[in-house]
Amino acid sequence: MKSLFILLLTAITLCTANGQEFAFASSSQASGPSEKVGGYKKAVAQKVFDDLVRGRGDFRMQTPTLVLNKKDGYIASFNPDKIQVVLDEKAYDICVSFGKDSLNALAALLAHELIHYYEKHDWSRHFAMNNENLETARQLERMGDGLKQETEADNLGGFMAFSVGYNTYGIMPELLKKAYKAYDLSENMPGYPNLTDRLKMVDGAMKELQGLQIVFETANLLTVLGNYADASVYHRKILQTYQSREIYNNAGVNAALAALAMVEPGEMPYVLPLELDPKSRLYGIKNNDLEKDARKNALLKSALEHFERALALDENYATGYLNKACVLTLKGEWEDAEYALRKGKKKTTDALAASDFVVLEGIIAALQGDSILAEKHLEQAQKQGNNWAKVNLETLKKAPRPSLPAVAQAKGLEEIDEFPLSDFLKTPTTDREVKVDEKVFCGSRQFLNSRLYVHYANAGKNYALVQETQPGYKGRTLRGIGLGDGQEKITAAYGKATRSIALPNGSILVYPEASLFFRLSPQSKVESWGVYRKSEL
Repeated sequence: MKSLFILLLTAITLCTANGQEFAFASSSQASGPSEKVGGYKKAVAQKVFDDLVRGRGDFRMQTPTLVLNKKDGYIASFNPDKIQVVLDEKAYDICVSFGKDSLNALAALLAHELIHYYEKHDWSRHFAMNNENLETARQLERMGDGLKQETEADNLGGFMAFSVGYNTYGIMPELLKKAYKAYDLSENMPGYPNLTDRLKMVDGAMKELQGLQIVFETANLLTVLGNYADASVYHRKILQTYQSREIYNNAGVNAALAALAMVEPGEMPYVLPLELDPKSRLYGIKNNDLEKDARKNALLKSALEHFERALALDENYATGYLNKACVLTLKGEWEDAEYALRKGKKKTTDALAASDFVVLEGIIAALQGDSILAEKHLEQAQKQGNNWAKVNLETLKKAPRPSLPAVAQAKGLEEIDEFPLSDFLKTPTTDREVKVDEKVFCGSRQFLNSRLYVHYANAGKNYALVQETQPGYKGRTLRGIGLGDGQEKITAAYGKATRSIALPNGSILVYPEASLFFRLSPQSKVESWGVYRKSEL
C-alpha cells in the first residue's frame, strides 16, 4: 500500500517486528518508538475517532485503536499489522489552530486513515508480501494505485465525517498548507506531486465530497416531504459509493414508509415507531389493489434487506432490530417480529429508546387481540415519556384522536432570506448540480443565511425545492416563529402538525398546508425551519 495521507506528507517505510508499517514523516530521524500522549488531547481525539468508527458501523471488522504520539515527525498513519491509527501530537496541535473548525480538521485527518482500513487499501501490499514469487503479485506492486486510494480516502473520509456531524468540506487545502509549513516540507519532494498539484488533487476530492453531501441531504429532505420513491433513487446512488449501517437503515426506513403509505388505516390502525403519521397513508396512490399490494410487498422486502445489511455491519445496532421488527409486524410475521424485538431490546441501554420496543410490544399484542397486555405495554411506555404511546393508547381504547385544527391561510407565502421559491422555478440556478441517474438531478444553492436543495426529474415534470435556515438566521415565519422558539409556540401559531418525524436527536414537524417544516432539538426548540414547493406525486 502506498503511504497514507499522501496528499499531505512524504512517506518513509519502517520495518517492525510485525511487518512493514507505512507512516508519514518529515525526516529520517522520525523513526523509532515514541511516548504515547494521554490526558485531554487523547480524550478529544478519541471522541472524534469513536464517532467516526460508530458512523461507519462496520463491526464485522476488528475495531482499530488510536494512538497519539508524543514524538514529532509522524503526522497521521495507519498500521495495518497492529490495526492502529497513529496521530502525531504535532498534527493534533495543527488541527487546534483551526479554532472553531478544529474538530472538523481532526475528523478529516482521522477519517482519511480509517477509510484506508475499511476500504481494504492494504490488500495489494499484503498479497504482494505473501506471494512475492507470483507474477500477479509483482504486477500489483507496479500498479501504483496509491493516488487513487488517497483521493478515495479524502472523498469517503470526508463523507464519513460529514455523516456523523463533522463538516470537513474546505478543510483539506488549508490543512495541507499548514502541515507543509509546520513540518518544513519541500514543495517539490522527489517521487510525489508538487504542492500546487496536490492542492488541485485535494480540490477535486472535495468537489466529489460536496456532490455526495448534496445527494445525502436531498435524500433526507425528500423523505421528510413524503417523496419516498424519489428518495430511494438517491439512497441507491449513495450506497454505490459508501456503505454504513446508518445509510442502509435510512434506505430501509424510507422503503418501509413508502410501503406504509399504501396501507389503509383499517389494516394498521396503530402508529409504528418508525412511521411519520398514519394520516399520510394512501396519499397519491392511484394503482389498483393488486398493483398496490405487489408494490407494497416489494417495498417491505427491500426494507428488510436494507435492515439486514445494517445488522450485518453491526450486530449490536438496536435501531436496526426495531425497524426490522416493525416491518415484520406489517407483514404479520409475529414470531419473527417478536424475536427481532427481544434481540434489539437487549442491545439498547437508553431508557427512552427502549420504550420504543415496549410500544411495539403493545402494538403486536393489540393486533393479536390481547388488549389487556397491549394496554399494559403502552401505559408502561407512556410513563417512560414515549410520544408514540399516547396516540396508540387512544386507538386501543377507541378514544377519538384530537382533530387537527385547520391552518388558516397566511397573508402571502412563507419565505426565507426574502427569496420567493416561485422565482427560482422561473430561472433555476444552482451552485452545484449532481447527476443521480439518467433522469434525476439534484443541486444546491447557498444564500446568506439558508441553503436551497433542488430535486429535478423527468425533464422537470417531477421536482422538489427545499430551502432551510442555517444557524444565526434572524428572520421569522409569517406567524412569528423563529430559531429557539418552543414547540408550544409553533402549535399555538400553526396548530398540531399534520406529520411529525422522529429523529435520533429531535424531531421534525411538517405542515403541508403551509409548505413549511420545523426541525426541533431534543428539548423541542426550533433549530431550523424550512419552506418547500414540489410537484404532485
